[in-house]
Amino acid sequence: MQRIDYGDINKFLVSIVIVLIGLALLTPYLYMKEDFGLYLSKEQITEFEEPIQSLISNKQNQISKIQKIIPWTSLGLFVLGLTSCIIGLVRWFKRQSKIDEKFDKEIKKLDLEIETLTPEEKIEKAKQEVKEIELAEQLESTAPIVPNTSSANKPYLDYMRIEQGLTQLFTNYKSPNFEIYSEQRLGKRFYIDLLLKAKSKKFSDRIIEIKYFRNQFPLSSIQRAIHQLNTYISYYKENANKQVVPILLIVYKKDNISEERLTGYKERIFVFASDIPNLNRLKVEFIAEENLSEFDVSKLLKR
Repeated sequence: MQRIDYGDINKFLVSIVIVLIGLALLTPYLYMKEDFGLYLSKEQITEFEEPIQSLISNKQNQISKIQKIIPWTSLGLFVLGLTSCIIGLVRWFKRQSKIDEKFDKEIKKLDLEIETLTPEEKIEKAKQEVKEIELAEQLESTAPIVPNTSSANKPYLDYMRIEQGLTQLFTNYKSPNFEIYSEQRLGKRFYIDLLLKAKSKKFSDRIIEIKYFRNQFPLSSIQRAIHQLNTYISYYKENANKQVVPILLIVYKKDNISEERLTGYKERIFVFASDIPNLNRLKVEFIAEENLSEFDVSKLLKR
């Protein structure tokens, strides 16, 4: 007979069914197999001494009473076993569905591919970023902007320099709580500037989007950055099954932006992000390019 499993209440209910149904079937069999002295004739009984005769008579009376309840006992054991089986299986299936869901998420987590961009992809990514910002500046500027077509002018190199500078700040800080991955392809679908993977469950991962504005802040570029972060966070949480903090770092030239306008931009950003649940933990930092090397990254790494 199968050993009862005490490790889980649902497994216990299901495994005890074997015992109960087994008893329901064995009880009538064992009862019918034993003669209980009923096959003794009256003459044979009289050959015994009086105490033995009384004992046989009492036993026969008891067997007669037991015989009436044996079928009900067997039926009761069977019904109890069947009920326990149904309850145990229902509870087990509910629990198993949660286990399966967790397992599926773990599979997705294993399937989430994160790989570093090639040098060519990094250059192409920087060029695309600069192109989009310049286009947004042209559309939003009240004064015409004349693009510099000089072959010596390569603004994407400045963009890459800013991204590398920020990455270096995080690397130099040497946080014991995070592993740093710069310019990564997320699930073969998205390019992210910085990914900080927590080394323990005490901390959430960080996805960092970097923007560098040499002139003004085109609001459409900022809105686009916020929507990109939302997309990255949604995909990461769904596929990695981990909590993640979104961070937007905006680097600007100090001479081009007044403090008053800077405050206004900060307010607009949080207005943009206020209705997006995935960005409820959004951190935003404005960093003057001239002060980039002095930026304190530790405030972005707190729990």
